[in-house]
Amino acid sequence: MNYILDFVKQGGVVGYILVTMNFIGYAIIIWKIISLVVFNKTVQPRLTDKVIHRVVTCNTDHHIITESIRTEIELAFSPLTKGLTTVENIASISPMLGLLGTVVGIFKAFTVIAASGLDDPSAFATGIKFALVTTVLGLVVAIPHVLAFNYLNARMEQEQDEVENQVLLCLGKILRDRDGRRSEGVSNG
Repeated sequence: MNYILDFVKQGGVVGYILVTMNFIGYAIIIWKIISLVVFNKTVQPRLTDKVIHRVVTCNTDHHIITESIRTEIELAFSPLTKGLTTVENIASISPMLGLLGTVVGIFKAFTVIAASGLDDPSAFATGIKFALVTTVLGLVVAIPHVLAFNYLNARMEQEQDEVENQVLLCLGKILRDRDGRRSEGVSNG
């Protein structure tokens, strides 16, 4: 554990910023996974009936009904998407912060060379070490956040598509039944 803390400490301010971003990102990722599980157990089973009830009560064009279905489903899923932008931002910003640390470290190394020449390699190595540590930290933070964002985003899109397909299948059956009753009423009348 001390090794990890020492490693982060060698990254200076950039290292601490990256670690803070990492903790924030992981907290959001865990929150989104739990939210998705809870949503699938509590909201999604009732969502199809709720959307169908709202849409069937309107007597409008089929295209308007289809758009209403998509809107209702997007509204139901919108709480799940909150926070994902932060995970995406952490995934894209952390490598840039790592690169910033790399540039700062190389700058420090060349400043030492300019001041004292290559007589003291350890002074030169400190800047290079800073550069490498921040690069590693930037990548260590970015890679799992990219994977988590892509997974959560794809999973939510898949869930939305499944709900939309369920709603459209049920709605198709309801409309066929309703049209069948109308045609029976016309032929009887």
